[in-house]
Amino acid sequence: MLRRTFFATMALLGLAATANAGPMFLYMVVDPTTTAGAGVAPVNGLSPTSSRSGAGTWHLYAVDDSTTDFGIRNYNITLNGTIPAVNHRSPNDAAWDTATSDGPFAAGFNDLRSGSNVNPIVAGQGLANVPNIGGFGQTAGNFQTAELTSGNVPASHPGVVSGSWGVYALDNGTQPNQGPTDPTKGASGLPRGALFIAEGTYTGTAPTVGQASIAVWTNAGLTSSAFAPTYALNVNPFPGVPEPATLALLGLACVGGFGLRRRRA
Repeated sequence: MLRRTFFATMALLGLAATANAGPMFLYMVVDPTTTAGAGVAPVNGLSPTSSRSGAGTWHLYAVDDSTTDFGIRNYNITLNGTIPAVNHRSPNDAAWDTATSDGPFAAGFNDLRSGSNVNPIVAGQGLANVPNIGGFGQTAGNFQTAELTSGNVPASHPGVVSGSWGVYALDNGTQPNQGPTDPTKGASGLPRGALFIAEGTYTGTAPTVGQASIAVWTNAGLTSSAFAPTYALNVNPFPGVPEPATLALLGLACVGGFGLRRRRA
């Protein structure tokens, strides 16, 4: 297994598109009335993974509202507050296979993925994913459809986490999701599908997003990536969805990073 630092990887893949990346929204729904997947119809038999709801719980989401990038590749997100439990829920299909057992392959946020009850919450799409997936934080999707682009026909998804994404219980039934500043579109002028990243519990004051470092794909072929330059932390971009306890619009330069490792099928 070959490990490379994230910064070295980014240097290899190119950082020229950094200035073109757009605003990244990260927000928490505190004391959600339902789990993130409640009432959401499965797509190709795949659904969001969620088990937390009610008082003392939270859901963490990200929305990529750029018109010049191709969705979230990696993230490193630190939460503020007293948080006894963290459940990592971003899409992860770490061992999908075909009917002829050509795999197993990996797809989604499986690289250097932080475990339960770990803060900061960290994961990335790996160098050897089959396939890498674009549009996270922008559109709805599911692993069965995405993995067909690899030239293989998916037959099994053992241990999959959040096999579908971009449509959740608190989206008011919209498909694709609504976006910032307008009831039907984002500030970009495009509808947006949020990415459910994690959920958990808290005690005392409602938790907030404290810091984030997120990389996005910068080309349609998903071979180059760059850090998003600006973030709106603790700002819920969807009208009609319960607001987090504290709202603060912060434009932050990206800080930190994390490693990626090469996986072999």
